[in-house]
Amino acid sequence: MSRRPEPSPPLSPITLRGYCGTMWLEGRALVLEQKGLRRRIPVEAVEEARVAGRGRRSVEIALWGVDGAPGPVFTLDGRDAAQAARLVEVANGARSESGPPQGGAALVEERPTSTPGRKKGLGLTRRERAVGIVLLLVYVGGLALLAWSGEPQQAALWLLGVTPALFGGLIVVPSLRWTWKRWTVRRRGVTVVAVLARRERKRTFFRYTDLEGGTHEIEADYAVRGIGGDPTRIEVVYDRRQPERAICSLAASILLWRTVGVTLAGGLLLSLAFIMMPLQLILLLLSG
Repeated sequence: MSRRPEPSPPLSPITLRGYCGTMWLEGRALVLEQKGLRRRIPVEAVEEARVAGRGRRSVEIALWGVDGAPGPVFTLDGRDAAQAARLVEVANGARSESGPPQGGAALVEERPTSTPGRKKGLGLTRRERAVGIVLLLVYVGGLALLAWSGEPQQAALWLLGVTPALFGGLIVVPSLRWTWKRWTVRRRGVTVVAVLARRERKRTFFRYTDLEGGTHEIEADYAVRGIGGDPTRIEVVYDRRQPERAICSLAASILLWRTVGVTLAGGLLLSLAFIMMPLQLILLLLSG
């Protein structure tokens, strides 16, 4: 009776952070997340992995070509020479001595990682940039109006009022986005179990499978609790329309305390900003 060959062991979970992306070993593949794309490169597609660049901190992944022609090379400008060397050593130890007939590039899986409608840098949409420009014009215009009206004290309050407004916005706006995402995902969501995929310094990522068989990753909320006390398994809810969009299930007490904290801190700062800025214009109009 013939024995079924044992599956190859998974690679050691080594991660290399770069200046414009991240590379890590997962299962029997290298995963490169870079420039809005996530590439999953099976070890069967790799002809050679090598360190490169200044300080030998970068990694180059050369894929098998077709008919003797060289294949494509993926490069990550890394930050840690020791991690780069370990990743290269493990990848070279697991690669095949001969390439697939169709070449290594045919085995690479690609999918976008960036959120549609957002750009690099601050990650703002066109609407958010337009709102920012309008607010800046209102701020400069209000300051000019108060100064031109001969109200130095009110102008000074307006000038200083931008500080609590900014800090209040930094608290409230991300919280509103987070709340909106949780509401929309919950409304049409599917609850599944996610298992630990990898840890990247202080960040932890879990992997879940949707009903169509696709696999996705989610960065765990720091307050999430493992199922039955098991830190390697958590409950997540994903959007059935966009399976890559998911949230971690959190206890009601945590949601309550976050809501109270945002309301108190953000609300007080925005109230102070209102007194120092819009109220001064209202008083100026009433006095005129």
